[in-house]
Amino acid sequence: MTKDQELFSLFRRAGSRGLVVFERDGLLLRRRDPPNHLTLGDIDEDFVDMLRRLRELNFRFGFISDQRGMGAGSYGRSEFAALTRVLDELLSIHEAIPDFWMAWDSLSRAGIEAKHQDDHRLMSEVGMIQRATSWYDVDSRNAVFVGNSSRGMQAAKQAKIPGIRYSGWRNDKAREIQRLRDAIERILSLGHRRTA
Repeated sequence: MTKDQELFSLFRRAGSRGLVVFERDGLLLRRRDPPNHLTLGDIDEDFVDMLRRLRELNFRFGFISDQRGMGAGSYGRSEFAALTRVLDELLSIHEAIPDFWMAWDSLSRAGIEAKHQDDHRLMSEVGMIQRATSWYDVDSRNAVFVGNSSRGMQAAKQAKIPGIRYSGWRNDKAREIQRLRDAIERILSLGHRRTA
C-alpha cells in the first residue's frame, strides 16, 4: 500500500470519548467561489483552537470530504493525500491531531444504487459516518456530525446521529465557535450519561 492510499482513509486512536465527524470543506477549510488554490490562510484558527479543546477533553474527531486537493478544482486520490498530509501535520503541530480523515471515493461503491451523482455522494457520506462509528465502536448516542451542507445534514439523519449545521465564516466567529463547542460537548456528554 502506498502512502497516498494510506492517507486516503486514515484512522488512528488519538481520543477515547465520543465521536465528532466534521465535514472538512467549509469548516476547517474555507470554500471559495470561484475555486482557486488553497493556502494556509484558508484554515480557520478559531476552529483549530476548538479542535485543540476537543482533543484536551479526549473526544475523538475527524474529517470527511470530497477528494479536493490544493489546486483549484483538483480532485483525486493523490491530490487528497497531499492535502491531507499538510493538514494532518499542521493540526498535529497545533496539538489538534484528528483521529481520522476520509474521502468519499475511499468507500466501496458495491451495493450503492444511485440514480444521480448527488444520491451517490449522499450514500457515500452516510457510509463514511457509519464507517467511523463502527471503526471506533461508538454508539449513535455518543456521536455527532458537524457540517455546513444540507447533504451532510441528510447523511447524519440517515446514519441516525445528531447533526449540527454550522457556517463558521460569519463576523463573530469566536462566539459562533464557542456555541459550536458547547453544543458538541452537551450532545456527547448527554449521550455518555445515557450509555453509562
